Amino acid sequence: MIEALDINNLGPIEQVSWQPSPGFNVVIGVNDSGKTLLLKALYSAVRAREEFQRGDDARTFRQVLDDKLTWTFQLPKLGDVVRRGGSGPCEVAITLDGTPLSFKFTGHAEKGVGHASNETRGRQHTSIFIPAKEVLSMVGVIKETRAQQKFGFDDPTLDLVTALEAEPSRGKPPFGDARSQLEALIGGRILDKPGKGWVFQAGRSDYPVAITAEGIKKIAIIDRLIVNRTLSSGSLLFIDEPESFLHPAAAVKLIEILDKLVKEGVQVFMATHSFFVLKKLMIMARQQRISIPVLSLQGRGGGAPVTQDLQDGMPDNPIVDVSIALYEQELEAELGA
Repeated sequence: MIEALDINNLGPIEQVSWQPSPGFNVVIGVNDSGKTLLLKALYSAVRAREEFQRGDDARTFRQVLDDKLTWTFQLPKLGDVVRRGGSGPCEVAITLDGTPLSFKFTGHAEKGVGHASNETRGRQHTSIFIPAKEVLSMVGVIKETRAQQKFGFDDPTLDLVTALEAEPSRGKPPFGDARSQLEALIGGRILDKPGKGWVFQAGRSDYPVAITAEGIKKIAIIDRLIVNRTLSSGSLLFIDEPESFLHPAAAVKLIEILDKLVKEGVQVFMATHSFFVLKKLMIMARQQRISIPVLSLQGRGGGAPVTQDLQDGMPDNPIVDVSIALYEQELEAELGA
């Protein structure tokens, strides 16, 4: 679990200090405010610790982290992610499972960090990043591109594909209630069948993933990650725009299902543009009397990030502002009519 983070000079982000909750954590902001960059930086740090000393991997922690950052950000040089006009290097420091992890690099960095500190051995859990774009129908292309060491599909995407290909484990999977609700929501599940590849199985029928709705595929991969035990208590789940490709009702239901994972020890970080997702999380925070922190990034030149808590109500941000503006326009139209 990430208990604290401090980030300086990451893309458009000048400085962020944040204490996430053990459950849901939400990042919002206008386009190009650094939401995805922030999630990817955190994911790179967590996954580097998870891959360090796993199996017979002889790489040092710094080497693992260098590879993870290079293939996550996929820039001509790593230093390109450093904030332009900033007063120093990009610095990331987190407290993960009670111990510190940090790294930094300057705008001149090519493919490696200038400093990395990790005060523990590898991490046993597996964390996952689910991107906004759909991946199942591109599994073959993703693997082929990365096998040729070409930029195009980043490490979080490759890690997700690799995790999805893991065979389902024997015995009863974890998060049974969440699984049943996931399958009920989409009316089936995804399977990797010999000779057929990835299919969506609904009842006794199999449908190629290429003709399966994007939203169904997005939800189905969470079910698959539970079945093969990639997601377990102690995992961190990073989700970029959980609402993408989903009807608002399905997006709200997905948040309810994720809440069941949170209650069993999964920490969630999500970036969203959805008023419905924010509103649902606010209602859950108030009903359950739990903290759901929100980090509002202001974009380039927009000022310092703002930290709020959904238990205190909807935060001040453009997502809510647009909803209010539309409501006011509707009232004006009704009164004018």
